[in-house]
Amino acid sequence: MAEKRLARAPLEDLSAWSTDRLLHELQVHQIELEMQNEALRQSQLILEESRDRYLDLYEFAPVGYLTLTASGLIGEINLTGAALLGAERKKLLQRRFDRYVAAADLNEWQRRFVHTLQHGGHLNHELRLQRDDEAIINVRLDSRLIQSGDAAPTLRVTLTDITGPMQALAELRAGEDRLRLAKTAAGLGIFDRDIASGRLEWDEQAREIWGVGPDEKVGYDTFMAGVHPDDRAATSAAIGRALDPGGSGAFQAEYRVVSRTDGSIREVAANGQGIFADGRAIRFVGTLRDISAQKHLEKVLQMNRNEMDILVNHQVAAQTAAALAHELNQPLVAISAYSEAALRMLRCGSKRTPEKLARALEGAMEQAQRAGRTLHQLLDFLHKGDVALAPVDLNSLILEAIAATEACGYGEFRPVVDLEPGLPLVQANLLQVKKVLINLLCNGVEAMRNTGMATTAITISVHTHAERNMAQVTVQDSGPGLSEERLARIFEPFFTTKHEGIGLGLTISRALIEAHGGQLWAELSPTAGARFHFTLPFAP
Repeated sequence: MAEKRLARAPLEDLSAWSTDRLLHELQVHQIELEMQNEALRQSQLILEESRDRYLDLYEFAPVGYLTLTASGLIGEINLTGAALLGAERKKLLQRRFDRYVAAADLNEWQRRFVHTLQHGGHLNHELRLQRDDEAIINVRLDSRLIQSGDAAPTLRVTLTDITGPMQALAELRAGEDRLRLAKTAAGLGIFDRDIASGRLEWDEQAREIWGVGPDEKVGYDTFMAGVHPDDRAATSAAIGRALDPGGSGAFQAEYRVVSRTDGSIREVAANGQGIFADGRAIRFVGTLRDISAQKHLEKVLQMNRNEMDILVNHQVAAQTAAALAHELNQPLVAISAYSEAALRMLRCGSKRTPEKLARALEGAMEQAQRAGRTLHQLLDFLHKGDVALAPVDLNSLILEAIAATEACGYGEFRPVVDLEPGLPLVQANLLQVKKVLINLLCNGVEAMRNTGMATTAITISVHTHAERNMAQVTVQDSGPGLSEERLARIFEPFFTTKHEGIGLGLTISRALIEAHGGQLWAELSPTAGARFHFTLPFAP
């Protein structure tokens, strides 16, 4: 500014300027120059810092940067790129890049490289590189052709190491393959229900069980429509408990599914878990397993077991009868002989007949008493090992008996239970009373089976006889019922209405209940089915 002012001053006016003023102008000029130099230095520092930051970003970037000449030589490369190739940067310069491309990918790389040089554009693909230490890495390569004036074209390349993600993806796929194999081997289907939207996802196994097409949309209505009508209420209740925020969220149930394709019935075991957020259920996920073959095998095994039980019962009955015959034969023969002798004496009318007749009758009496003692000894032997009576929760015992009956292959009936809340404990042998209940339930199922009718409900009810201090249990099936003739003989030993049976089940059951101080009887039902009752005394 001082120079400008001096330049504008006319020469004839310079003489008018004093020495002091000239010195002042020169000082101002010097200060302005120093300020300009300081600004220049600050700009240089900023430029150097920017350059350093750029170099740091370039050298230590998370991706590798390099340039390739038209002949495929490495012109520039940052430290990250050198680390990816496993070599020092100075050794990599002017070295061919394709020497690091894995042999399996080399032809594809060279084809893409030449195409980019000839046609320009952007090259983006994945390939494998083999480092100097022979290690193989997976990279994603992004490149673009750069041309500047008459200079030879170069390829600017970015390398991103994707070895970790590729390994993770490979492990994920391997895990999915293992899961798919395990799921297929186990016959598992997968379900995933979004509670808010109502969306329901099924895999191919679940769709196959329900007879639903692969592209067909499914919902909760689709699921419930496929469940057997007799199982819907119990299944819906189990799902409701799983989705109750106050519960554990666990779901486990077995039910039947009627295929929409051919109407076939499948037995299904389901396991699931409710997922909650903010105190409400948001998802319901789990697995389905077709257990039809397993259930069929269980029924076959149970039939074989029942046949074996029948055979054993026959053998036991035969052995018991043989033992009775052996032990009673001699006293019965003696009784017959004494009786025949007494009869002859009475017919002959001999004077000594009274004395002889008395001895004959005494002999017959002694043999009869011997037979009675023998019979009681045999019965005592057969009853050895009986478990003592104890207070028992009859309501719980009935539920256990139902579960045991279903586990024995008689689970096709629908139990209708009418228990009495707060029922006092009964004095009973738990195992023996459970055996009686199981026998009555199995008889009901077999009665429905033998008539060819669908096995439906069996009602088990309990109520109190306060005046007798007894609990009464009633078991009624939905079978053909009993005729008056059969009712009169139903508890006779060896009387049976079954095709395969020895007729001792009800006889033994009545004996067990009577040994408890109770009674077991049957009656004609005003509706269909047979009705049995038994009583047990309350515990003191």
